[in-house]
Amino acid sequence: MNHELIRGTTWVAALVKKDGELDDLVDRIEVKTEDPETTIGKIREWLRQRSADICGVGIGTFGPIDGHVDSATYGFITTTPKKGWMNTDVVGLLGLRDEFKDIPYKFDTDVNAPALAEFALKGIPNSNSGAYVTVGTGVGVGLVVNGQTVHGLVHPEAGHISVRPMTLIDGSLDPFVGTCPFHGACIEGMVSNAALAARAGVQPSELPSLEDDHEVWDYCAYYLAQLAVSLILIASPERIVFGGGVFNRTCLYDKIRAKTQDLLKGYIQHEAITTREGIEKYICASHWGNNAGIVGVAFLAFKAS
Repeated sequence: MNHELIRGTTWVAALVKKDGELDDLVDRIEVKTEDPETTIGKIREWLRQRSADICGVGIGTFGPIDGHVDSATYGFITTTPKKGWMNTDVVGLLGLRDEFKDIPYKFDTDVNAPALAEFALKGIPNSNSGAYVTVGTGVGVGLVVNGQTVHGLVHPEAGHISVRPMTLIDGSLDPFVGTCPFHGACIEGMVSNAALAARAGVQPSELPSLEDDHEVWDYCAYYLAQLAVSLILIASPERIVFGGGVFNRTCLYDKIRAKTQDLLKGYIQHEAITTREGIEKYICASHWGNNAGIVGVAFLAFKAS
C-alpha cells in the first residue's frame, strides 16, 4: 500500500510505500501552479489513477490555512496573498470530501510538514522541538514543540513579523519599503524572491547570477537573523533549520549565524548560540534537503492511515 502526498507553492504529488523509507518515492509528478481548479485538478486526476493503492493522504500547502478539523473551512487556503488562491478548498478540489471520501487524510502547512520531517522523524538528540523556515516566493515557519506541530488560533505566520530597518554604514536606515501586499516591510516583504530581486534591480530568475558578495545577501541575512532572534526569544527552539530556494545561496548560513549572534548581544548564554561549533549545528540546512516537504507529508499520510 502507498501514501499519496502533496505540497507547496510548486505542487508535487508522490507515492511512498507504507512499509518503506518515507523519502523512497515510488512515483512522483510536479504540476505547474496555475489557477486552483486547473492545478489541483491535475493532481486529482493523478490521484484517481492510483486511488486503489492509496491508504492515506498527507497534504501540505502554502498558507494561511484553516487547520482546525472541526471548522467548516477545514482544508482551505484562506487569506493568502497568492493571486487567485484565496479561500481555496484544497481538500474539496482533491475529491477527499466526495469521490475519495473513504481515504483518510491529514492537512497542514507546507512548513509544518517538513518541520515534522526534521524533528519528529529524524530528531535531534535529547530534544523534541525545533523551527523550520523556508524562504522562496514567501517565508514560512513551522514549529514543532513536544514532538507536535504548533496550532493555535491558526498556525505560526512568523514570516510576517515586522522588522527593524538595517542601519547602514552612514548611519541612515534601510529605505527599502518591502514588497508584502499586507505589511510592506515584514520578513517576507524583505527577503522573498520578489523582494530580493526588487532590491537588486533584477528579475527573480536572475538572482542566481548574482555574486555571493552582492549586498543583497547581507540585507537578506540581516532580516532572517531578526527572524531567528524572534524565534529564539519566543519559542526557544532547540534548532532552527533554513531551507527553500533562496538557500541555494549557501553563503547565507554563515551570514545569518553571525548576524544572529550580533543581534542577541550575548543575552542568551548557551553554547549552541555563543560558540562557532554550536551555532553551525543550531542554524543549519535540512537533513532531508529538498525532500523535506515530501517526507513531512508522507508522515502526515502515515498518521492519517
